[in-house]
Amino acid sequence: MIRLDSLHVRVGNFDLRDISLEVPPGGYALIIGPTGSGKTTLLEAVAGHARLQAGRVFMHNDDVTGLPPERRGLGFVYQQYHLFPHLSVRDNIGYGIARSKGAVDGAGRAQRVLELADMLAITALLDRPVQGLSGGEQQRVALARALAPKPSILLLDEPFAAVDAATRQVLRRELRGLHEREGITTLQVTHDFDEALRLGDLVAVLSEGRIAQSGTPEQVFRYPNSAFVARFVGTGNVIAGVVERTPSDDRELAFRGRFRGGGLTLDVVAEREGPMHAVIRPEDIVLSLSPHPDSARNHLEGTVARLERVGPITLVHLDVGRPLIASVTTTSSEEMALHPGVRVVGSLKATAILLV
Repeated sequence: MIRLDSLHVRVGNFDLRDISLEVPPGGYALIIGPTGSGKTTLLEAVAGHARLQAGRVFMHNDDVTGLPPERRGLGFVYQQYHLFPHLSVRDNIGYGIARSKGAVDGAGRAQRVLELADMLAITALLDRPVQGLSGGEQQRVALARALAPKPSILLLDEPFAAVDAATRQVLRRELRGLHEREGITTLQVTHDFDEALRLGDLVAVLSEGRIAQSGTPEQVFRYPNSAFVARFVGTGNVIAGVVERTPSDDRELAFRGRFRGGGLTLDVVAEREGPMHAVIRPEDIVLSLSPHPDSARNHLEGTVARLERVGPITLVHLDVGRPLIASVTTTSSEEMALHPGVRVVGSLKATAILLV
């Protein structure tokens, strides 16, 4: 378990403030945010490498705020690996075991190295020097070295940043499998929300040194609490505008309103009036080639500007007086014969529009 209580870290002119977060035992949490938001600084504060101005760090209910990094019982995988160039792969992996708390004997150490090498498919590399290894191979060695002493907590600083897309997908699967087999509490830093969706149980979005939103990846993706979070995690279309109340006898908190912004006028369900952002997920826009009766209150006529195929899904970039992105299955796109210039109608329910 990792618990952060109101952390404040200052690095030069940058402040990381009011950081409170809890990762349950065996949980997998990701800290995401743009460059300069404080992700690595937060990880270093957890590890004990960055001095706190205020706040406390707890691991397994023990207050470790005053402990040096080597006494916190954690493994750390750096973005640039930091492998020892003068040691073999085998010796890199086994390096931390002899120096760890409760160190095992030589036979136990060798067995642990073989076990991790097998898990990460690097057995054939054990007697090679680390120089000359590919980025993916170095990353596997760095993961094995961090896990070798059986730490209860694993910290990862953008572990896939230096590998190609295909290797990244394989390493993600291997890392998640290792996490589940080892039962280790994991905190990872990344700028890629796709990693949070694939790996995490919990995600926290950092913006300018503060947590903008935290929750499960699904919650943050589907219900962002601000335009910044919606744009960063790629929820969909984010449009600035104003909500006005429409005449109604409804006295409930939520009321039918009208959103005006970005050249669009949309029927919405709102809880307040005034300036807001409308967040429209591409999958909530239903496309057709001609108008037809349905329950949706919003119908937007436009033209296909371009198609972007992403495996079984096709993102349809529309011009409806402003850019708008819808999504359909690639099969549906082919059946509708969508291509640039085709006229379409996008239907959108008022309840599907998130106002933030």
